Amino acid sequence: MKEKSPLRRLVRSMLFPMAVMTLVCWAVTLFWGFDVPTLAGFALGYVYVIVCYEYLASSCEKAVELDVAKGKRVMLICFFVRFAGLFALSAAAMLTGFVNVIGILVPQFFPRIVLTAKEFFIKKKGSD
Repeated sequence: MKEKSPLRRLVRSMLFPMAVMTLVCWAVTLFWGFDVPTLAGFALGYVYVIVCYEYLASSCEKAVELDVAKGKRVMLICFFVRFAGLFALSAAAMLTGFVNVIGILVPQFFPRIVLTAKEFFIKKKGSD
C-alpha cells in the first residue's frame, strides 16, 4: 500500500478538529431553536471542505511533478473548481431553502483556523 504524503497526513489530521468546530458552531445555533436546514447546511459544509482539501492535496501532489506552466494550470483549475463548486452549492441552497447557506460557508474557514492553531500549540521537532 502506498504511504500517504505529508500533505495528505496534514489534511487527515485536520478532520477531527474541523468536525468539533462544526459541531460547536451548530450547537450555538440551537439557541435560536433546532432547524433541519441549519443542521444540513453545517453537515454539507463540513463534507464539502473535506472534499475540497482532499482535491487540493491531490492537485498539489500532481502539480509538483509537472513543469512550471502545467503545474500552474493544474492549480488554477483546482482553484476554479473548488470555488465554482462552492458558488454552485451556495446558490442552490439559497434558491431551494432546503439547506442553510451560512452553515455551508462557516466550515470553509475552519482549515485556516486549525492550521494557525497548530502553529501555536504544536511543538516543533528539534526546538526546546
